[in-house]
Amino acid sequence: MSRRDSQLMFWGVTAVALILRVIQVQLLSDATINPHWLRPVMDAGEHDLMARGILAGDWPGSLPFFTAPLYPYFLAALYAVFGVAARLPVQLVHALVSAFGAGLVGLLAAGLWGRRAGWLAGLLLATAWTSILFAGELLAVSLTVTLTLLVLWLLLAPGIPGRLTLFWSGLAWGVAAVARANILILAPVFVWYLVRHRSLKVTSPNWIWLALGLLLPILPVAGHNILRGGDFVPLVTSGGVNFYVGNNSQADGMSVRVPGTEPTRQDMFGEIERLAEAETGRLLRPSQVDRHFLKKGLTFWREHPGQALSLQLKKVRYLLAAGERSNNKNIYFWRERSQLLKWPIWPGWALVLVLAAVGFGRRDLDRGARFLLLGSVVFYAVALTFFFVNARFRLPVLAILAVPAGGGLEQLWVSWHRRRWDVPAAVWGTAIALLLVSCVPDWISFRPRDGFGNPAIWSSLGNSYLATGDAERAVQSYRQVLLQHRTNPRPEFQQAAGKIYIALGDLLSQQGRQQEVLQLYSNWVSQDPGSFEARVRLGEMYLQTGQLAEAASQFQAVLAQNPEHMGAKIGHAWILLYRGEAETAGREFEAAHRHEPNPHALFGAGLALMQQQKLEEAERAFREVLTLNEGYWQAWGNLADIYEKLGDLDRAGQAFRELLKANPQDQVARQWLQDHAGF
Repeated sequence: MSRRDSQLMFWGVTAVALILRVIQVQLLSDATINPHWLRPVMDAGEHDLMARGILAGDWPGSLPFFTAPLYPYFLAALYAVFGVAARLPVQLVHALVSAFGAGLVGLLAAGLWGRRAGWLAGLLLATAWTSILFAGELLAVSLTVTLTLLVLWLLLAPGIPGRLTLFWSGLAWGVAAVARANILILAPVFVWYLVRHRSLKVTSPNWIWLALGLLLPILPVAGHNILRGGDFVPLVTSGGVNFYVGNNSQADGMSVRVPGTEPTRQDMFGEIERLAEAETGRLLRPSQVDRHFLKKGLTFWREHPGQALSLQLKKVRYLLAAGERSNNKNIYFWRERSQLLKWPIWPGWALVLVLAAVGFGRRDLDRGARFLLLGSVVFYAVALTFFFVNARFRLPVLAILAVPAGGGLEQLWVSWHRRRWDVPAAVWGTAIALLLVSCVPDWISFRPRDGFGNPAIWSSLGNSYLATGDAERAVQSYRQVLLQHRTNPRPEFQQAAGKIYIALGDLLSQQGRQQEVLQLYSNWVSQDPGSFEARVRLGEMYLQTGQLAEAASQFQAVLAQNPEHMGAKIGHAWILLYRGEAETAGREFEAAHRHEPNPHALFGAGLALMQQQKLEEAERAFREVLTLNEGYWQAWGNLADIYEKLGDLDRAGQAFRELLKANPQDQVARQWLQDHAGF
């Protein structure tokens, strides 16, 4: 194929891939569908924080890098150019990077079998739905895939590699390692390929150029780790941790969770460092923390070989399975929300895997290319199974497989038109076996839509809708969380459920939907009768709706088990105040405040003093409330009432003006100031 044809094919495939990814990015830029667009969460949120930290000079700090640093710096560079709030142009650059990967797949296949195979291979990755989906996320995977393919393209350049080719190959390899360190696992494949299939002698001085290119991107990272981090770490301090994540008695083979740590904590390294130091009883450097968890993972294999092997086989099954496993965000849920990807027309893992088997079996495939591509797939995939397997981390394997898959599809195309099947029986057998292994188990047991009922999905949506100001969609999402939790309770979500009840209750209260809040908290108590927070919240709602007896029963139920519960003590004092027992209520409010300074208790004490006509003491109480909480605007209203009763209209007017600053919607204050314009 001529140079011009190669260029046309590369840019044509890249253009198709880019158009699809731009459509996906544009669709998910609608915050009503995807509130995470404005408020990235999970790994995307971490990357956003890192990039902002780089621009602010707060990241990476004085520790060695825990995660590969290239992507955060890449994202920070985009923020510097477009602005930290400009998600659309930033994500369009991600789409372009991903599209270049499809173009490179086309070039690789075209170099092996010609233009038609190049188009077919490139379009397979261009239209692969996981590749399109991840291009719309603030994740490193698109960059990692394209850099990996670039390394393979440089290595497959025809002829004996010279210094320049080796240098550029090493440089691309080093940059890819700084994006995701596990590409270094391919070193044996690359070295043997160059020696055995590209005639690069072991004693050749040209190896220095490969090593130089490889080290150039890595040395600044190692320099930071050693000089600023004070620890000898060549790249990152997460290898041992990730090995333990994939090899422990609680591992599921696809999720990233360190047993013994809080899964929702942002400070992941700090959390695992504290765990390691607690387990060893001494302070540890980051590299020692990493080695500690590596040893734990190896100990799991030594002490529980049967369980470890069973887990390993499960990960192999996930690696070959047609279905895509999510590690944090349910990708099928987000595929369903995309008007582009929800149609079942886009190629996935099983199709690419089977076609790749046919491509690898082609008689006209160069032996060196077969070794490099197949070796890269096998080494990368096997290494992946010793950690954890999910859609995002499997995507680089799919991208490499797309090269022989294009050749396999072209072989089938030619055979069909010639009505002569040139595919060997062994290749057919391998392809059919892979199809069965990939698809049958998932057809039987994998139900991706079942994950749509996971409360965590709707909780994350609700939080993002709330953060972006879409209160009604936040309410809908939180209701969906609680519905899923009631119909299919998940023990791990029990603690988080309380936060959802509170968030939804606060939203409904702000909208004046008090009866709905009352019903909501009644459901909460029914669902979790042992929750003190649920009973106190329900009691407070009964108070607001004037149902004193019902409120009292909830507070008393809490106090019977925990006499020092602050919320219940304050609630009981409010019952006394509403019943006209101001002096007793005041004593209880003050006792609660003395036990633990609390503006709500102090505010109640102030109201009790007002009822007893102790206005000067009440004034001091409300002033102290504002000292504890400047935003407690209700205190200003009571101060205004006190000053008006004392005949000090100047100070009453000043208090009402402060009230309006804190709560501009207060009509009583506004009307008073209008009626007393001279003050």
